[in-house]
Amino acid sequence: MKITIIGSGYVGLVSGACFAELGHDVICLDINPKVIAQLKIAKAPFFEPDLNRLIEKNILKKRLKFTTSYFTGCKNNIFFICVDTPDDGAGSPDLKNLNSVLATLKDKIKKDAVLVLKSTLPIGTNKSIAESMDKHFLSKNINIDVCSNPEFLKEGSAVNDFMHPDRIILGTPNKFSKLLLTEIYKPLKLPSNSFFYMSVESAELTKYASNTFLATKISFMNEVAQIAEKTGANIHEVRAGMGADKRIGSHFLYAGLGFGGSCFQKDMKALISFEKKSKIKNSIIAEALKINQNQVKLFLNKIKSNAGPNLKNKSFIIWGLSFKPNTDDIRDSIAIELIKLLSPNVKQLYLFDPKVTSDSLSCLNQYKNIQFLNTKYENFSSAHGLIICTEWDDFVSPKIQELQKLKDRIIFDGRNILDSEILKENNLSYIGIGI
Repeated sequence: MKITIIGSGYVGLVSGACFAELGHDVICLDINPKVIAQLKIAKAPFFEPDLNRLIEKNILKKRLKFTTSYFTGCKNNIFFICVDTPDDGAGSPDLKNLNSVLATLKDKIKKDAVLVLKSTLPIGTNKSIAESMDKHFLSKNINIDVCSNPEFLKEGSAVNDFMHPDRIILGTPNKFSKLLLTEIYKPLKLPSNSFFYMSVESAELTKYASNTFLATKISFMNEVAQIAEKTGANIHEVRAGMGADKRIGSHFLYAGLGFGGSCFQKDMKALISFEKKSKIKNSIIAEALKINQNQVKLFLNKIKSNAGPNLKNKSFIIWGLSFKPNTDDIRDSIAIELIKLLSPNVKQLYLFDPKVTSDSLSCLNQYKNIQFLNTKYENFSSAHGLIICTEWDDFVSPKIQELQKLKDRIIFDGRNILDSEILKENNLSYIGIGI
């Protein structure tokens, strides 16, 4: 099928490359000429495992094209809209980019079309879009189906998530669009029970509810970790015991610095905002968000209370800047938040991340006691301690002899990824979360 993807960010670009890999003819449209110029030479503007390979392969097979032109993009009649909907600062999604796309499509679409919204939108937005499209195109005798197909791609494994999904959520208004979308995903060869057909409103809420529930599990475990520290329990043992219960499951039970990224907090705030507008008394979602926002402050206090006196004279290595491993995305990164809080309190911070570069960290320019490292063991003899903020695989089994170069031989593990017993056996102090 011939598909146009509007928006070439994480969701749009991964979706476009994967649809092309499934055999569809795909046009990725973005109004940013620099992004499109990069993509035409098979260079993604961000790091995502296996994505560049798929882009290059499908450009060569002529199944994947890139453009800034709506005239070119509107030659197709199936549109997947994947523009960002960031927090507007008041807890609701900012729909400015979406509204701009919709206004342009109203001007450019000349035949029956299907609009598939992958962007995370406030509940009721798809219905509002459908009503607006019907009103606009009624006199032109053009039919526009508006569908909701929320994405569940995890940064760092987005290509694999697309090609091997747990489920496909399809909010469709009629049988035609249901069959069309099913046919688009048919090359994935998924069992029929992997497809969930529902109203557009249910599809919208499914995305919000899924992300909010996962975030709540993380916040719950961080609260349990605080209890563990007060009682002498070990959060690793608690997690294993809980995760063995099939009703609970083992996923998202890891205590740590909390969740970051562009989805969880934004989606929680959107649901909280909707509840307030609808006069629904909320508690669980708001409290889960509050726990997460407080987690980095609790960790900062651990550093202050365990690093010894004269913190102003101390220097630290920080491992991990991205909000999660296998991505270079620093949006709402807990590591960046911690650096901003810690920098004014210490002499020097040395930063290392396998993928994040100093070029993308203009948000830290005001902090003059920061130095970026080229290798993870650089400057260990100049630092008093190590702080781990992102659980990259490369950090899991560090060389003991390198850690022993730290002046105070202290490690603050914000992700609980190191073996505390091995470290203690080698005369290294270990401070984790819930341990």
